Amino acid sequence: MQVMLHLPEAVAQRFRAAVPARSRSAFVAELLEQALPDVDAQMEAAAHRVQADDDQRGETGADWDATLLDGLDPEESFDPARLKALVQAGRAKPKASRGMAKK
Repeated sequence: MQVMLHLPEAVAQRFRAAVPARSRSAFVAELLEQALPDVDAQMEAAAHRVQADDDQRGETGADWDATLLDGLDPEESFDPARLKALVQAGRAKPKASRGMAKK
């Protein structure tokens, strides 16, 4: 990838004098690699901190099992034929009736 940079004149002169023309891209790439944050390493470190916190408090995925059916009827089962009928019924209704039901 090619990038254009604007440098102060004094810095550009020192750069040209210190780094041979065919080595400048590698030189800048190495400096950027050293100076830029390693986002992957930061994310991994954050994940380790969260995991350590969970481990310290004894949290497991089972702690969240109680929320799996929040708002759902545990007695209701999935019926593909009923879903298809509901979808088809919804398509057959006039556009004006597709909005929110009035209470």
